[in-house]
Amino acid sequence: MEEMTVEHEMGLRSYGFGRWDAPFWFIGPEQGKGKDEPEDNDRRVEAWKRLGKTELCDCLEFHAQISDLSWHVEGANLQSTWRPLILLLKTFLDQPAGIDNIRTYQRDRWGRVNSGETCVIELSGSAARSSRTPGDRTRFLQKRIEHIRQRMLSFKPVFVVMYGAKEQRYWEEIASCPLIRDGVVKVGSTMIAFTPHPQDRGRRNDDWTKLGKTLRRQSG
Repeated sequence: MEEMTVEHEMGLRSYGFGRWDAPFWFIGPEQGKGKDEPEDNDRRVEAWKRLGKTELCDCLEFHAQISDLSWHVEGANLQSTWRPLILLLKTFLDQPAGIDNIRTYQRDRWGRVNSGETCVIELSGSAARSSRTPGDRTRFLQKRIEHIRQRMLSFKPVFVVMYGAKEQRYWEEIASCPLIRDGVVKVGSTMIAFTPHPQDRGRRNDDWTKLGKTLRRQSG
């Protein structure tokens, strides 16, 4: 029987950032990696250990542990996946959504445990530079899908945005119903939206603001 290493543990039990009881959830395929990070995930595994091997970590604290605070400093660049998702959230909340507003939200509130309102999680418990990077993305997939589904049914977030066109069948397993691209369905009181990945070619700001407005209308 294969020994469960800490990296395997992280692949099974680490889901991402924020709080399960947050009202706004975002689920993607896997975490990306900074350009200065090594190919292996040793730095992330050690960070997860130091933070207590919890299912969810604080986004800023985790990035501090891996020595990458580039998204959490004054005047930070906007992270390319997070920016459209924060734009959607700001639109849903009917709040100003200019670049500076999004930057401040990314720095101070995105995926935070105590000062945030988001649950920012992934299908995979590992991280990669891109979806083309080789790796075992299916080892714990079904267990993670079921765990995310049970957490969603238990905590009943206001909405869940699932992004990544290639993962549609997994999003539908979590939702237990068919999903429509850029459409919204309800599972109990929770609205579920399925979208292509924010970095997919052809996605525009209008796509995210339109979906944010759709979620706002359906929440009324």
